[in-house]
Amino acid sequence: MKKSQSSTEFMVFIGIAIIILLSYFAIAHNYLNLTFKQKEIISGQDLAKEIKNEINLAARVENGYKRTFFLPQKIGDKIYQINIDEREVEITIEDINYVELIATNIANAPDLSPGDTIEITKSAGVVSITN
Repeated sequence: MKKSQSSTEFMVFIGIAIIILLSYFAIAHNYLNLTFKQKEIISGQDLAKEIKNEINLAARVENGYKRTFFLPQKIGDKIYQINIDEREVEITIEDINYVELIATNIANAPDLSPGDTIEITKSAGVVSITN
């Protein structure tokens, strides 16, 4: 009777240990996925802020300013879209929009695509973007 009780207790202990281990792996997998999603969010926000800062810098400096800026092909491993419309920069990754407001109006901004080289210039007090 004693041997069967100890082997039963051992099997219960092993079963509980396996359940705890599987729970740990499930929680770790969930946090890993969350971390990768946050990385995408931060990357989208960073690109929008970087473009905003370049445009705001052009708005603050003297006429004759010219800066070449390279847009990345992808953000992480995701394809994105970029739109600059009057006073905002918008980055879209998988139907999630990241918007940054800029300090000056950008009239007639060209259609931009990932991988483009854009030129930000200021002349006659007007900031413009060309690709």
